[in-house]
Amino acid sequence: MPLSARWCLPILLALVTAPAWADGKVFAPASYKEKPYAGSLEETAQEAILIFHKGDEDRSARQDMILKISVEGEVDNFAWVVPLPNAPKTGKEDAALFGELHGYVQARLAAQSRSRSDSKNGADKADAADEAEGDVELLSQEIVGSYDVAVLRENKAGALNTWLKDNGYRPVEDAEDVLGFYREKGYVFACVKVTDAELKKGSAVDMHPLRFTFDTGGRDGIFFPMRMTGLQDENFDVNLYIFYDKWVNDRLSKYGFVHRGFTLRWRDYDSKACKKNAGKTWSDPQGDPYLRAYAGRIPETTKLFQKLHPGKRFYLTNLYAHDLRPSDIRAWSDDLWLFPYYTNREFVPYDAREGGPAARACAD
Repeated sequence: MPLSARWCLPILLALVTAPAWADGKVFAPASYKEKPYAGSLEETAQEAILIFHKGDEDRSARQDMILKISVEGEVDNFAWVVPLPNAPKTGKEDAALFGELHGYVQARLAAQSRSRSDSKNGADKADAADEAEGDVELLSQEIVGSYDVAVLRENKAGALNTWLKDNGYRPVEDAEDVLGFYREKGYVFACVKVTDAELKKGSAVDMHPLRFTFDTGGRDGIFFPMRMTGLQDENFDVNLYIFYDKWVNDRLSKYGFVHRGFTLRWRDYDSKACKKNAGKTWSDPQGDPYLRAYAGRIPETTKLFQKLHPGKRFYLTNLYAHDLRPSDIRAWSDDLWLFPYYTNREFVPYDAREGGPAARACAD
C-alpha cells in the first residue's frame, strides 16, 4: 500500500505555551484486506535514545528522541501515536544504533566485572504554517523513511478519534482521561502512518527508528512519553539510552528514576585519564581516552553524534524497566521525567518546581 498524501494516523506530540514532556501507542486499521480487522496490535517492547541539552532561564532545553518499537499483530499498516511537549523536527535513523549501544553496554559491564575481580574498588565511581481545519490544526507533514508524519493539534474532545475514523483507523476507546490530559497541557499530535510493516500473527517486528527533535519547554528535565502506552492491554518492557552532560538521578532524592520503577544497567564514569565532570566526546571516540578502546564498536553512533552534535560531550546512562503494567502507567499523573544527579539532596530540579513542566509528575 503506497503512502497517501492525506492523513491516516496521529502521533501525540506536545506543543506548549508554558514550560512543559514516550513512546505512545499503536492503533490497528478499521479493516484489513477488505474485511473488518478484529485482531489487536501491541507494543511488546520500547527502546529509545534520548540526547538532552539543558536549557536556562532564557532558553528551553532541547532533546533528540529516537524511538524503535517492536509490534506484534497481523496487518501491514497501522497508526502510531506518540506524545511530545512541542512540535518536532523528524528524521530517519539506523536501527544499528540500538545494537551498537547494547553491545557497548555489555562490553563495559564485562570489563567492569573483570576489573572488580582484581580490585575491590572497581571502575564504577561515583515549520510549516498553521492550517486550521475546525477542531484539528495541521501544523506540518512530511515523509520520513517508512513513515508519513503529520503534526496536528486537537482543539476539541473527540477530534482525534474523528481523525482516526476518517482515515480508516479504529477510534481510541475509553481514553479521554489520557487524551484530555495532553489536550489540556497544549500538546500536539504527531501523526505517523506506517504502511509497510508486514506484521504476522505471533511474531513481533521491529520498525526502523524515527527521530524527533523538540524543545521540552523546560530547563533540566529529560522527557519520555509513557502514559499513552497505558492504553494497551499487554505488559511491556522499556530500555532507555540517555545522553546528558551529567549523571541522571537514581535514588539521591525523590526525583530519582528508581521511584518510577526503572533500574540502572550502566552509566559512564570518569576514569583517571578523563577530565572530571566533562562528559565524553561521542562524535570522536578515537580522540576520547574513555571511549577510544570501544570506538570500533560504535560506528553508526559516532556518525549520529557527528551529524547532530559534533564536539559536544555526554555521559551515557542505560536504564530499563521490565514487565510494566499498563494500568499502573495509566494511573501516573504525568509522563516519565528524569533529572540530573544534583549532589544536594534537598535541591528541587527546576522543572519539578511549581509551574515547571514536570511539576505534576513530581507531585505523585
